[in-house]
Amino acid sequence: MLSVFKRELRSYLQSPVGYVYLFIFLLTTGYFFWSFNIMGNSTDTASYFSYTRYILIVIIPLLAMKLFPEERKNKTDQILITAPISISQMVLGKFFAAYTMFVIGLVPTLINMIFLSTVGYLEVGIAAGNYIALLFVGAAFLAIAMLMSALTESMITAFVLGAFSLALFAVADTVSNALNITVLSRVVSVISVTGRYAQFNQGLFDISSLVYFLSLAVIFIFLTVRVIDRRRWS
Repeated sequence: MLSVFKRELRSYLQSPVGYVYLFIFLLTTGYFFWSFNIMGNSTDTASYFSYTRYILIVIIPLLAMKLFPEERKNKTDQILITAPISISQMVLGKFFAAYTMFVIGLVPTLINMIFLSTVGYLEVGIAAGNYIALLFVGAAFLAIAMLMSALTESMITAFVLGAFSLALFAVADTVSNALNITVLSRVVSVISVTGRYAQFNQGLFDISSLVYFLSLAVIFIFLTVRVIDRRRWS
């Protein structure tokens, strides 16, 4: 797994994908910080983190779209599948490499919080809770987008499928509320990422929501392993 992790992380750092991801993420989060906190003359981070969560719908598929289609393009997928490591180790190596890039993108945003703490009162607990929630949501979103990447041979298709899938999880509760169907609303409230994340945005630390995000990640990583394993025997 470690060899796959190092190989994939090196690939991010030696190709435009990793830098495009970092540029877009830091540019958009910087814009949110400028709009809501600097221009708004506020130390309230609720809007900043709320919009940052939504940008994950676009940038995480950008990270995941190359994980498997690139292997097929370079004709190295069969080498990986038949390598002396398990499919699970290979998938986890790729997942953790992409997740490391996600975390690398988050780290510089801490400067925004440090700045707010020096010029005014920063609710550290809320900020910390949001960062923890982002780490777990990021893992869940990445696992979902990775499965979409494993299902196609095209990076563009993988990106579109990933973004669409993440959007479903992010806006499902909004759609169900608009339809005003009680049963549907109850079901969606259980699986809604937005509803669960909103608790952290309001300063409530909910362990069950973190377990849910982690469970999503585990389920979709497992599904990715099954897809790749099935391809090996096909």
